Amino acid sequence: MNKPIVISMGEPAGIATEIILKAWKLRKKHQLYPFLLIDDFKKVELVNELFNFGVKLKKISEPSQAKSLFPKALPIIDISKKLKFDLGLPDTQNSQFVLSSIKQCTKLVLEDKCCAMVTLPICKETLIKSGFKFNGQTEYISYLTENLTKKKNEEIMIMSTQKPIDGGKNLIVGLYSTHESIKDAVSKISLKKILKKIIAFKESLEKIWKINDPYIAVCGINPHAGEGGLIGDEEKKLILPAIEILRKENIRIVGPISSDSCFYKEKRKKFDGIFCFYHDQALIPIKILDFLNSINVTGGLPILRVSPDHGPAFDIAKKNIANFQSLLSSLKFISNFKK
Repeated sequence: MNKPIVISMGEPAGIATEIILKAWKLRKKHQLYPFLLIDDFKKVELVNELFNFGVKLKKISEPSQAKSLFPKALPIIDISKKLKFDLGLPDTQNSQFVLSSIKQCTKLVLEDKCCAMVTLPICKETLIKSGFKFNGQTEYISYLTENLTKKKNEEIMIMSTQKPIDGGKNLIVGLYSTHESIKDAVSKISLKKILKKIIAFKESLEKIWKINDPYIAVCGINPHAGEGGLIGDEEKKLILPAIEILRKENIRIVGPISSDSCFYKEKRKKFDGIFCFYHDQALIPIKILDFLNSINVTGGLPILRVSPDHGPAFDIAKKNIANFQSLLSSLKFISNFKK
């Protein structure tokens, strides 16, 4: 792995800068692979001074400069905007810079100048107020790759534990929908999309996690997976037909299974991945099992993108108490993927 990891700036008013500086400070202890940051140099400098981190910062112009520099300083490609920010108070004026940083990261990985990208936490509410038209970074990065490659993606948000507290097998969940209300998520379920998302999930388990012929469990939507149609009919009308089609394509798959019992230690050890239909169905077990270390991986793209599984944490942005374990897990995950 000769190319560095590239990291987006995240929300300027949140904990993004704090956690990346903390991660670099422990680069030797955790044997972190070299990374560079695309950010406003002055902003990073101000946070570094505010928290007295003493991190040496160095401007670079090309990713190729990062690897040799990384042991001595945090390499930064400066967006040179001298943006105004106040920790804890997001400003819509900075949304353009947040998105520009993500776009530059995506482009560098597609151009094979960087091996993968990590996106630091953003504030979707602030971005949406600025005209952002996507449910989150996952969909935005998929849009960017489609525009840059002129090829259609079937992106899928995948969450994974890294150190589950029950000592069981890592839980890997693929999501049918991301940041939508349950009402909207369920109303948009279709047989065609179920097939596309599960296939994208299977291919991601093979490509990213290197699991040969993965065994996938599919959750139901309703309590007890619908009780054979007694509690909702989505399972009978949509999910079961999709599973039957996929089985005919020799995909190892089971379901629909009740989501109130499939995540516990003894049950999940049978599966390589569990497919869920809405945000909290997937995220609640992930965060209960591994709140500090879980990560967000985007499948179905021509690039590898990983993200810490938390938000900008405005309430603690000025306190220098942010936990950066999820960021460390993201960086380590990429290193292991590239081995």
